[in-house]
Amino acid sequence: MLAVVSARPALAAGDTGELLSIVEQVEAGYAKVQDYTATFLKQERVEGKLRDQERISIKFMKPFKVYMKWLEVSVKEALYVQGAYSDKVQARCDGLLGLWTWSFSPRDPRLMEGNRHPITDIGFGFIIDVMRRNIPKAVERGEVNDVRITEEPFDGRPTMRVEAKFTPKDGQEYYTSHMIAHIDKEHMLPVGITCYDEKGQLQEQYGYKDLKVNVGLTENDFSKTNKAYKF
Repeated sequence: MLAVVSARPALAAGDTGELLSIVEQVEAGYAKVQDYTATFLKQERVEGKLRDQERISIKFMKPFKVYMKWLEVSVKEALYVQGAYSDKVQARCDGLLGLWTWSFSPRDPRLMEGNRHPITDIGFGFIIDVMRRNIPKAVERGEVNDVRITEEPFDGRPTMRVEAKFTPKDGQEYYTSHMIAHIDKEHMLPVGITCYDEKGQLQEQYGYKDLKVNVGLTENDFSKTNKAYKF
């Protein structure tokens, strides 16, 4: 998705202390975030087929408000505000949905088609939750190896490249078999994550370019009556 270049040697495989520390640091970094804007890059394997990368302009505000505009489609927008609009996604796009604004539950099959995740999984919170639910458990069970932590640029910014492989035993399951995350060193946020399955196939890859944190977004940024939107 984004080119990176290694800048220092990797940690020895099995060195997990810094890995656990990074999980704590990204949680602390995200706690300081109220809102952000970015260009969201997304590529997923769905039903065995690797789909094309999508470029999406995104606005996000806690606790969970998100506006998305696809950059390579003439009209495609989605808005979800937790607890508002009957807790439904407001969506509009060319083609099948025509010129109307539609309301769907986040997991409606029409929205999930061609996607691994619902809109409610968008954002840094989901990535950090995946790290928190999987890494400490794998470390405790001795089921994480090939840990490599390097310093690399990502989208022209200094980041830590955090790589780990998970080797489950006794039926234990993890979100992914092989994870590579890029942690922005200024904000301590996971601006990139790549996940592979046990066969080494890409499952999903997400990145956040042109990230701007705590820009002062308002309620109007998450209103379907915003005149800049086409709902």
